[in-house]
Amino acid sequence: MYTCIDPLKVSEELGRQVKRLARMQDAVRSDTFVKLTGALALTGENMHAMSRIAGFNYGNGLRKLDDLSAVELERVVKALVRDDPVLLIVDDTHDVKRYALAEPVSGTWAQIFYVPGEGAFLPSLQLLVIAVKDLRTNQVYPVHVEIYVPRKVMDELEKRGVVVTFRTKIELMLELVSRLREIFNVQGIVFDTWYVNGRTLLPDLVSELKSNARVAEGGEPRRVDELGPGVHHVTYRGVPIKLLVVDYKGHGRRYFFSTDTSTPEEEILTAWENRWDVEVIIREMKQLGLEEGSHRSLTRTLGFIKLVALTLIALLLVRYSLKLSLGVKEISTTLKRVYLGLKRRRKV
Repeated sequence: MYTCIDPLKVSEELGRQVKRLARMQDAVRSDTFVKLTGALALTGENMHAMSRIAGFNYGNGLRKLDDLSAVELERVVKALVRDDPVLLIVDDTHDVKRYALAEPVSGTWAQIFYVPGEGAFLPSLQLLVIAVKDLRTNQVYPVHVEIYVPRKVMDELEKRGVVVTFRTKIELMLELVSRLREIFNVQGIVFDTWYVNGRTLLPDLVSELKSNARVAEGGEPRRVDELGPGVHHVTYRGVPIKLLVVDYKGHGRRYFFSTDTSTPEEEILTAWENRWDVEVIIREMKQLGLEEGSHRSLTRTLGFIKLVALTLIALLLVRYSLKLSLGVKEISTTLKRVYLGLKRRRKV
């Protein structure tokens, strides 16, 4: 990939990719979609800053978020990867909303959480994030960014007369994975140890066991930290798995597994390492201003999340098309430099 880039070429490519995405969904008019995604790619800020820089009406922009909440990311990503084999990568994150009245819960489902990256208790949304990795091209896209809440928060919402179908994080993940299997050519799923339980031992899963997990080897129950390095064919919660015990890259003893016992060891490790791709997706959504969008309406909150995801997809398409090694933040900075240069010329 190249690091030396032509800023105007990047800007033109973004315009082309945004228009391409606009044709893939019907939730919002093409010209409005182009303005919103272009503004967010430039600013990585909230709607007020976007409207000021891109020159659209702030009130109209907010109303368009209502329309964007209906966008189906699945449909957009399916049009990009088509029938290529894909890996589903699952993770979750906090979407910090510093000004939300979140005690015990805001109208947009923000709550007070301890956010490790901030080292503080802050109002936040809990987001379940699923990325699709095209195994032919190695291209990665966000396909679901969904808000979830715990049972106690649902009880509080019900007291206010808000009707919401409750699903735990695991239930939501299982529902979305099942739906994605019907849409995509899914060859595997990967998520970390916090998702592993008896209900989530899905076909073609690669994940990790905690060191105190108990498995059965040769009919004998054992803790995995009692097993020596190498490959072990064991049963975990009644499901046969291929367990790979390794000293992993200076991080100590790790216990990776696949529910497909025929998976080669190197493929188990490769699938696990692909899990990092969803971490990058989350980081880049935050760099695009995910946490800057704070709205009173849940629908507009969802619309802003979809706008961030779609803008990220557009910028990823620019990166893939031009074979750039730059991150999304650097591409955004390049675009802003072009925009400000053109603006100065117009003044002259």
